Formats: sequence, C-alpha cells, structure tokens
Amino acid sequence: QAGADLIALSFVRDAADITRVHEIMAEEGRKVPVIAKIEKPQAVDNLEEIIDAFDGIMVARGDLAVELPLEAVPVVQKRAVEMCRRMAKPVIVATQMLESMTHAPVPTRAEASDVANAVLDGADAVMLSGETSVGDYPVVTVQTMARIVESTEEHGLERIRPFSAKPRTQGGILTLAANEVAEFIEAKYIAIFTESGDTARRMSRLRPGIPMMAFAVDPAIRRRMALTWGVQSTLVEHVAHTDMMFMQVDEFFLGQGLATEGDKVVVISGSPPGIIGSTNDIRVHRIGDAVHGKAPIYQSEK
Repeated sequence: QAGADLIALSFVRDAADITRVHEIMAEEGRKVPVIAKIEKPQAVDNLEEIIDAFDGIMVARGDLAVELPLEAVPVVQKRAVEMCRRMAKPVIVATQMLESMTHAPVPTRAEASDVANAVLDGADAVMLSGETSVGDYPVVTVQTMARIVESTEEHGLERIRPFSAKPRTQGGILTLAANEVAEFIEAKYIAIFTESGDTARRMSRLRPGIPMMAFAVDPAIRRRMALTWGVQSTLVEHVAHTDMMFMQVDEFFLGQGLATEGDKVVVISGSPPGIIGSTNDIRVHRIGDAVHGKAPIYQSEK
C-alpha cells in the first residue's frame, strides 16, 4: 500500500515460504517482487529452490554467521551469487560491509577488500545497514562504498568470472548472442527493450564491457531494474510496431548526447511489442538512420 518496489522476507527456510506472501498480496490486489533473506541453515540447504521461487536474494551475512560456522559464510556467499547469475536473479550482499565506519570516517583495508570481492564475485548490489541507520558518518560511508565499487569495476571488471552456464531460455541465448555481436562491432551501447526486466537481467549477468540501456514502458519495472548490475534505464511510450522502437532509440541517445550519428548500437526486443517473454529480435542499428528516414521502415505511426 505504501508503494514499495521490493519486499524482503526474513528467515526464509524454503521455497514454500513465499506462498503466504503471495496470498497476502492477492488479497490486497498487489504483486510486488519478493527478496529472500538468506540467514538460516535451512535456506542454505534449499538455496537453489529458493532462488527459483523468489525474485532475488539477499545474503544476510550477520545472521547467517550466527547460525553457521563463520568460516562457512564466504563460501555460501560465493555459491549464492553464482546461482543467482545462472538463474538471472538479482543478489544483494549485506551486513557488516563497512562496519568500522559506524564510528570512524575511514574503513579498514579488510572491509574495503570485502566490498570489492563482493563485486568481483558478481553481486548486483552491496548493502549498508547499521553503518547508515545509526552510524556517525552515514554520507561518508555511502560515498566510500561507491568509490570502492566504481574503482573495482573500472579496474577489475575482466576479473569477474565469465558466465559459462548454458542458457535455458530463448531470452538467455539471444542476450548471449547480442553481447558477442556488440563486442564484435564495437557497439556504443546495448539497447534492451523489456516488459518485465528479465531480458535486462539476462544481459547483465554476462557483465558486458559495453554500456547497457534498458527501455521500459512501466515505471515500476524501471525502478526495479535499479537493483540489476550495470543497467541504466529510461521510460518510453508503448509502440505498436517493433520498427518504431528504433525511432525511440535515436531520439533518446541523440537527445541525451550519449551517442552521435553513425554510432552503432545493438538492439534487443520482442515482436510484437508489449508481450512479456517475447524477446526474439537482435538488430545492429546505426544511430540517426531512424530519425532521418534512411530506410522505408522508419515512418511515423499513423
């Protein structure tokens, strides 16, 4: 009712725990993605089925370390991140990331390495809790974490383990192909038209070195994609024909100054537009061709 974009469920033990949450949402006429907090031994045992049933997970290492031997937690974290990448679900690494900054303006070197290693594991997000809720340096802590993440991505992106799992869906194999095409032609951007955010997540897990821009019709879907690694996004109006998407691509990239005429972008979309799970098209588009009508397909809708 408050308009939350995501809900995190604590002390999840198995996939069935999401059932009651969905029942409550149905009673309220709402459907909000649910993040499972992994903090119980039973959740570790049932990790794969939980990731499959929920919309994403949070590795809550503080409570997890109370329930498991502390030396087991790093391995659980890496396993959880790997599974989420394979299943194209967002994963958050949380708790005690920069704990010393609760009362100090500078983190320990071990904490800086902890944040960096979560990025290198392939996590979509890292989360602060006590450091910002009750800490003395909340703004400095956020700025510090952002610097660590940005530096790690700038200098260590190639160190993230390549995604090697065989895609299980049409969207998965198309994003894999689109990434290879984008690298081969040295595309300026990968443009992703998405109804649910799923195609953007499948592209994100590949950790492409080329910037991704997602085009969404639904504002709620756009907000939720903020949790997906590396995905920038914009809102567009629904169009009746796939070819009109290229007009939207030109107008956005040229209007924002993100590309110049002649730059190449790889566009992933579904035809007909507006149907979830319809991803079936990859095209190499030259910026400017649509707005200048250089091909018959680029005509205004009547």
